[in-house]
Amino acid sequence: MLAVQERLKRTITPFIFPPDSPNLHMLMAVATPEQKRKYMEPYAQGKMKSCIGISEPEAGGDPAQMKTRAVREADEWVINGRKIWVSNVPTADFVILMAVTDPEKGARGGITAFILERNTPGFTIEREIPMLGGVRTYELVLDNVRLKDAQVLGDVGNGFAPMQKRLTIRRLEMGAMSVGIASRALEMMCQHVQQRVTFGQKLADRQAIQWWIADAATKIHATRLMVMDAAQKQDRGEDVRTVASMVKVFATEMAQEIVDNAMQSFGAMGMTRELPLAIMSQRLRLARIYEGPSEVHRMVIARHTLREYS
Repeated sequence: MLAVQERLKRTITPFIFPPDSPNLHMLMAVATPEQKRKYMEPYAQGKMKSCIGISEPEAGGDPAQMKTRAVREADEWVINGRKIWVSNVPTADFVILMAVTDPEKGARGGITAFILERNTPGFTIEREIPMLGGVRTYELVLDNVRLKDAQVLGDVGNGFAPMQKRLTIRRLEMGAMSVGIASRALEMMCQHVQQRVTFGQKLADRQAIQWWIADAATKIHATRLMVMDAAQKQDRGEDVRTVASMVKVFATEMAQEIVDNAMQSFGAMGMTRELPLAIMSQRLRLARIYEGPSEVHRMVIARHTLREYS
């Protein structure tokens, strides 16, 4: 999967192999047999689309602070709250919705995942939010949304762990995506600087450019190895949450640097929208925020490392 993601991101042409999100891994981990038949199988086949609602206006990088509540009434769950920065909502057949079922327990036993189908009464798209790189996200309102027990995904109160598994897969994907973008930018830069002559000398003969290229090739190689190592560990069933944080931070910042240097090497042409570099740069800037800002991941990595050597 990660090899495919790397190749896909060498182009800015939008194309997604089904399924459209790592939500599949969350469904594989905790869905009931009936949920797998109704949602997971057609989703894996590309016949259905999904999205996930985690972030809220007052709880972005810290999902444990979410306020959307699901309260048990008779044989139903009544959900009220808001979600924001949710992708793919208009085309999604169902939303994996995270809500608080026990405020006192919070992330340690108080968050539950639900499957919310399109056109459910009380579920509305409040607004579309244009983002960098042509991306669109959405703010959602949940006003007395009523769901049955059959729409609880996993165990009540234990939604945080499978959600983290889903986020881990996305972060590994982002590592592969960053390698793809960076390798395309490096290729474009190498082709250009061997043709462009300034002040009687090819750009490729200038030390500054050569060091950009050497550093880029080295960092792309190192990042690809990080991604492959994490993928192998994930396939073996190991806990790769901290490794995924490392991949996410290192890969996105690596690719941002390489794309920026490629844009610089093209001069004024690098600032145009005639090249894919501008879109690549914007998407990478966005990637340093979604699925957890770089600063939060550094905090996670530091905590893990301090515990390891305490």
